[in-house]
Amino acid sequence: MKKRMLLIIFLPSILICFVQCKTTKTTNLLDADETWRQEVLKFPLIFARSLPYKGEEHIRFAEGWGDVTSEEYFSYVFVWVLEEDPNLAVEQIESDMNNYFTGLMKMGLITKFRFFKKLPQTSVSFTKKSQLNKHFTGVIKVYDAFFKKENIVLNSKVSMSYCNKTGKHMVFFRLSPKDFKHPIWKKLNDVDIRFDCNFKS
Repeated sequence: MKKRMLLIIFLPSILICFVQCKTTKTTNLLDADETWRQEVLKFPLIFARSLPYKGEEHIRFAEGWGDVTSEEYFSYVFVWVLEEDPNLAVEQIESDMNNYFTGLMKMGLITKFRFFKKLPQTSVSFTKKSQLNKHFTGVIKVYDAFFKKENIVLNSKVSMSYCNKTGKHMVFFRLSPKDFKHPIWKKLNDVDIRFDCNFKS
């Protein structure tokens, strides 16, 4: 019983350490406003180890990302910089985002000491914008375990490209609870790679 209690007490700290240990000092490839917080993580992601990719995740968080009263709440961009072509289709994106956000929010519950909270099921739905390109739009229904502590709906855009300069495959994810006509999407769409990638779709 005593060991169990110690595990409960120290588990959040251990998980936070794991996340920090996975954070790399690699320069973030995404160019955004200097007020936007940034992180770079290595695959396998500590909260979504089932994702079958090798590479890095570069993230930029809008300034108001963690403020539930902000127009920028939970609005952010991340790009997977991958060694191999993921050949993502609708079904794979839906599966990946389900695993990604379910794992992320499970970690959120633990780090917030909410050990006995049952995580509501994540729901993901995407469509391909055109059969001729690699652009997708979708909706992710997820429980925000970090800030709002209730279910939220994230609108999302996903696009894939090959960066000739680095020889890496890029998968861009742009997310916000706001609809696509909201001004925050101008900021999200403007976030791009810091250098000329000479992208090839």
